[in-house]
Amino acid sequence: MGGVLEMNEKRYLQPGCFWQEDIGCISKWFDRDNPGGNGDYELLADLLSMYPEEICPNPIGIEAQTISGQPASQTGNVFQVYNPTTGFSCVNANQGGGFCLDYKVRFTCPEEWCSKCRTPWFDRDNPGGVGDYETLSLTLVTYPLQACAQPIAIEVTTISGTPVLPTGNNFQVYDPTQGFACVNAQQNGGCQDYRVRFTCPMSFCVPSCISKWFDRDNPSGNGDYELLADLLSMYPEEICPNPIGIEAQTISGQPASQTGNVFQVFNPTTGFSCVNANQGGGLCVDYKVRFTCPEEWCSKCRTPWFDRDNPGGVGDYETLSLTLIAYPLQACAQPIAIEVTTVSGTPVLPGSNFQVYDPLQGFQCVNMPQSGWNCQDYKVR
Repeated sequence: MGGVLEMNEKRYLQPGCFWQEDIGCISKWFDRDNPGGNGDYELLADLLSMYPEEICPNPIGIEAQTISGQPASQTGNVFQVYNPTTGFSCVNANQGGGFCLDYKVRFTCPEEWCSKCRTPWFDRDNPGGVGDYETLSLTLVTYPLQACAQPIAIEVTTISGTPVLPTGNNFQVYDPTQGFACVNAQQNGGCQDYRVRFTCPMSFCVPSCISKWFDRDNPSGNGDYELLADLLSMYPEEICPNPIGIEAQTISGQPASQTGNVFQVFNPTTGFSCVNANQGGGLCVDYKVRFTCPEEWCSKCRTPWFDRDNPGGVGDYETLSLTLIAYPLQACAQPIAIEVTTVSGTPVLPGSNFQVYDPLQGFQCVNMPQSGWNCQDYKVR
């Protein structure tokens, strides 16, 4: 189901020899030290202390590069430590009168760590043109609310499921904070068709809520600016200050990814903007945005769970109007956010199969037997 992440093998809302299905994920790059003193020390224990939620405690692989991107093996430096269980270190005294360069490291983490808060697989592009671009920025636009803005690890496979690691491959981008890109001209025989998924911070997998839609600007001037700072100023009690997801649509309901506009900003920490001057002679459409807010913000003034319907007929209708009738005085008439889960408690984010998912309207899932889609039983608050 769209927008649902895996957490500990359950559906929520995420060098060496080992089994292919347990190949693990690639962490972001870490650069905690520089060689200005005794040398450059990127040791696992230190990194775990500084980034306790962003690195696995038991890596199965390590890669080191200079901060400019040159592989460690090509620098001529001698390394004191270079293994996944300890990390990396380069000592100036061991360089024969020279000095260590400034290095960064990243790790291959095991499957059980990757799966703690993992997104679905994304395959938004194919290699038919310049190459296969599965970048994070484009993924956030195409799959709103389904990926986090600050992933801590990435996995890449071919669409047939064969895992692909960065080592030994000439990929233009392979990084959780940027995503993945393969350029045909840089590959012998061209790129294959790839898919990606990200490991997100655990806060992204904790049950959260979806805000109402905001539309504070229109494109009649320089463009349409729906920036978080402006929205917080206009709606201080109706929006969280630290969103973990963002979605943008035209005011008529068309997803932003389908309009053909180019976006200057589209992320939950900054918001959204479309600049007319960037549209190649055209103009931006008028957009609205909504955010996924973290659990602590949702819980400030939250109703009980409501489950007034089940999917036995046309579908499951947990709309606000019917909830106000069925549970008088228990729900407000102007909610600022909504949460939806199955009755068993599995969080559910907005997806194409839901007719209504909005705090001002509630939630509605319609059975579609002809396409094989039947609603589960949902509850809302």
